Amino acid sequence: MELRLNSEFIIRYRMDELGVIFAILATVMYVLIGIYHTGYFKKDKHKKAYYVFYVISWLSMLSQFFADNLITMYISFEFISFSTSMLVFHDRNKASEKGGFRILYFSITGAFTALFGVFALYANKGADIPFIKGGSLGNVFLNENRTLFLVCAFLMIIGFGVKAAILPYHAWLPEAHPVAPAPGSALLSGIVVKCGAFAVIRTVFYVFGVGFIMDTWVQTVWMALSITSILLGSMLAYREKVFKKRLAYSTVSQMNYIMFGLSLLNEAGVLGSLIHVIMHAMVKTALFLVAGNIIHQTGKKHVDELDGLGKYMPVTFCCYTIASITLVGIPPAGTFISKWYLASGALEFSGAVSRLAFAGMIVIMISALLTAGYLFPVSIKGYFGKCRYEDVQGKCEPKASMTAPLIILILFILILAVYPKMIFDGLASFAAALM
Repeated sequence: MELRLNSEFIIRYRMDELGVIFAILATVMYVLIGIYHTGYFKKDKHKKAYYVFYVISWLSMLSQFFADNLITMYISFEFISFSTSMLVFHDRNKASEKGGFRILYFSITGAFTALFGVFALYANKGADIPFIKGGSLGNVFLNENRTLFLVCAFLMIIGFGVKAAILPYHAWLPEAHPVAPAPGSALLSGIVVKCGAFAVIRTVFYVFGVGFIMDTWVQTVWMALSITSILLGSMLAYREKVFKKRLAYSTVSQMNYIMFGLSLLNEAGVLGSLIHVIMHAMVKTALFLVAGNIIHQTGKKHVDELDGLGKYMPVTFCCYTIASITLVGIPPAGTFISKWYLASGALEFSGAVSRLAFAGMIVIMISALLTAGYLFPVSIKGYFGKCRYEDVQGKCEPKASMTAPLIILILFILILAVYPKMIFDGLASFAAALM
């Protein structure tokens, strides 16, 4: 489908494998979170406005995923930033306004950073830059002004990387999540951050091409920033006491697993990243829905307040425990498979910064231990700790509309742990085709 605004400025859409993968993942998460909304927002007077921006954000994502050229994807990326920031404003108090403006400021900053690269390509190549596996620009054109186009690639990776929480643009996540409604937080960490990874994949593998970026300073800085983000996110999550903020810092770390795998620019690294995209979307959505259940039913927001709640919310805490085990990467969880391929990609890496890639593998192992350190105590104290609150009595699970989506997500996670070939073999073929 194509819409010509003038001879050069063309809005165009096309379905391909990458777009279909992300669109299916996003739609499934949107449907499940949408069901969850019906229970969470039952008595909320602002829910109609929230639902409007919720639908707009979904349509904007589909527009990004099926965009067939750079300008279409960029415009869609901006619509996603605006519509999802409105979800953070939902409670309409000072805290939500601060968090909403925070995500808006960072999104605008990242978008303008990427826009410098887009403008430079426009000036030299024209507005209609299509997405083609291996890179649509070609090495002959890129090598005519190699320095300029390397700067363009870097600005676009970092700018689009705002959504993927790469340093130095990671701070919006821990600011926005504690003040956003729980289903909004699930959307931000489960799907919205994946839009950044998607845009980076399009930029690197469909516009510039692997060969142009391999063994350059762009790859080195990109890899170094992702490794630093993994370690920083895990350490901050480990010491954070606010439950949703802890999960937000966790997303900073986990999303940069994906960025690290992409920065390796080899088949194993890309495959590990794609698997982690799927697994992290389901796991982090589930974890934020758990947080939503706890806040909705008990009002407890700090990790230290969750002791003993496992006996009163057995379904919620069971789902939390399974999701936590999966995120840590204990076999046969899907995240174990993704981390295996990320480590394999780091070991196979033979570029100029092979030591940096090896350091990345070590950091992923350290991060996995830190992940266990900030997730497992919640389960252990939830089941075996003593509940200190008299207001929590008897079973206090929320209604089926809030527990059913959570259970469905956990079933998806378990099915992929038992039958990983259902999806992962197809991803392996796709990753090989990108190289």
